[in-house]
Amino acid sequence: MAQILLHGNLHVTIFEASSLSHPGRASGGAPKFIRKFVEGIEETVGVGKGSSKLYATIDLEKARVGRTRMLGNEPVNPRWYESFHIYCAHLAADVIFTMKADNAIGATLIGRAYLPVAELLEGEEIDRWLEICDDKREPVGESKIHVKLQYFGVDKDRNWARGVRSVKFPGVPYTFFSQRQGCNVGRISLMP
Repeated sequence: MAQILLHGNLHVTIFEASSLSHPGRASGGAPKFIRKFVEGIEETVGVGKGSSKLYATIDLEKARVGRTRMLGNEPVNPRWYESFHIYCAHLAADVIFTMKADNAIGATLIGRAYLPVAELLEGEEIDRWLEICDDKREPVGESKIHVKLQYFGVDKDRNWARGVRSVKFPGVPYTFFSQRQGCNVGRISLMP
């Protein structure tokens, strides 16, 4: 699929995932009571990973633009209910939601869900369950992720590129710019 320029604001909410299976675990596809039993034994004996901490990321092709917090109490049906306001100027064919299980070193890929960028261009809100797929884009069991997205292109924003027109302007909303090493710019207040 051809890449499309997303230049504007992308509002994304990751609600939850369901029926996740962990391909790297012996208890991955087992029913919940068996999985809890096996994970408890693994943790007690010290041979297993214990309960996984899951998180999801948002990518525009290879650019990571968002990440949820890690959840450890729901390894099969995690619920984040996290929203992101993403300023973007990216070429992408898909918005990619990646599910991972955190490890002591690195992370284990559970799968990825894809939403074509072309579906966002009209600016309509998309609220959908997406199938989680493996590297070959084949569904991973019945795993799904519930997301909501809406794209606001710069061509629809009448204030885009007009600069600061008021002394009461509080700054760019929903952003944080960390100070870089060697930078002499400090935090200032416009309010007296």
